[in-house]
Amino acid sequence: MNDSHRFAPSGRPPAPASRRDGRGIAVRALLWLVLIVSAAVNIAGNLFDRTSTPVGLGAGIIAVGCIAGLISHHVVARRRA
Repeated sequence: MNDSHRFAPSGRPPAPASRRDGRGIAVRALLWLVLIVSAAVNIAGNLFDRTSTPVGLGAGIIAVGCIAGLISHHVVARRRA
């Protein structure tokens, strides 16, 4: 059984366990991309077109959802580590 607190015989700590796939990184990158785009749409909608309230509201809701997704992804990743 591996003990993460014990040093290897060579005196160096063992390498950290790597992820099986890069899905976590891809999800985080996608959430950041959607957050940036939705925030930009929200800002542009509020600055340039006062009649597009539903567009700005929808983009704001998407941005808040991305923030919640990033926070939950971070918490889950910290628990696994």
